[in-house]
Amino acid sequence: MNIIHNILHNNSFPIKHQTPQIHTTAQEKPSQTPKHRWATFTYVGKETSYITNIFRQTDLRIAFRTNNTIGNLLTQNKPPPDKFSLSGVYKLTCPECQKAYVGQNGRSFNIRYNEHKQALRNNSHSSSFAKHLNEEAHSFSTIHNIMQVLQYHKKEPT
Repeated sequence: MNIIHNILHNNSFPIKHQTPQIHTTAQEKPSQTPKHRWATFTYVGKETSYITNIFRQTDLRIAFRTNNTIGNLLTQNKPPPDKFSLSGVYKLTCPECQKAYVGQNGRSFNIRYNEHKQALRNNSHSSSFAKHLNEEAHSFSTIHNIMQVLQYHKKEPT
């Protein structure tokens, strides 16, 4: 109990209940109501009730909250982000001869896949994978068929 009183005292919370004295006459009404200080506690069980009962002796008002709100329950079950929206090390496999190209990218896998696709259309040599497909007259396939993620980077793609 002394520890809690010391914490209250060190944080400038009044320990004794003090009623503000407002002098009014029949003609005057108080211009403001006294402002109360509030503390919010996350309710976790009987321990929370025990601690907050100690604060009832002060003029500190107590409010409770909980973590299991509808919003929290709905947002916790979000599907994970699309694996191709992240960045890292990837492998492209030719759908016809099964030769593979391994690359590393700081941008998202979607962006890099589209760069390989554009290099194939333009017959550009900026992509070794596209160069192979052009030289061998092999077909290009969807990202889900030819790209395999080998390792994700920890940072978000730019």
